[in-house]
Amino acid sequence: MPTWLDFWQNENEFDDSMTANYAFFLDRVETYAPLSPSTRVLDIGSGPGNLEDAWHSRVGEIHGLDISKRYNAITRAKHAGHPNVHIHDIPADDYLNFGPVAGRQFDLIIVMSVVQYYRSAAEVEQLLTNIKAAAAPGSRALLCDLIVAEGVLGDVLSILGRSLRQGQLLSMLRLLFRLRFSDYYAVRQQNGILIVPERDWLAMCKRLGINARFIDEPLTLQQERKNLLLQF
Repeated sequence: MPTWLDFWQNENEFDDSMTANYAFFLDRVETYAPLSPSTRVLDIGSGPGNLEDAWHSRVGEIHGLDISKRYNAITRAKHAGHPNVHIHDIPADDYLNFGPVAGRQFDLIIVMSVVQYYRSAAEVEQLLTNIKAAAAPGSRALLCDLIVAEGVLGDVLSILGRSLRQGQLLSMLRLLFRLRFSDYYAVRQQNGILIVPERDWLAMCKRLGINARFIDEPLTLQQERKNLLLQF
């Protein structure tokens, strides 16, 4: 049975569509995560390098972690001339092993639309532990696009509404149609999506001694999804 790990290793419908969601995110994120020429960024689940594309000239260094060797090759090729961009392979069967950045500390850590593909809340708590270990004093982390409640219909209506306001409705409708008849739909039917309620996120952070709060403003096109700010 194909898993999410298999899905992200291959060419898929999200390759081009991530751009619109990232543009929405980038327009808002610096309210909560200001950048400077010395900022050290960790991008967990860096995908095809949207964050690297936007920030490589604005920060001191940016490290991307991803299980997809295909995405990592794409990002490395785009940023071959940018010595402050570092893309690291992590094992698909051990994706919470952040060995490539062990011992480093970061001023800003971004986890964008990744956690819903984890297998359990225990893995989420390990992610938070890893983030805490990599966070420099005074740093921040943003975990974005979190699914905290059931509601596929609400998710779809939310993204359609925001796509309409952003002038992206037609392209989003095309994407949703492709997804319905794609491997994504089949993999989701078979593997599901991880849902972690807000209270569980906050409880995990409290156990780990992490200062955490949910941001009221949507940071992605799916306004039903939540965004968690961690401060160290």
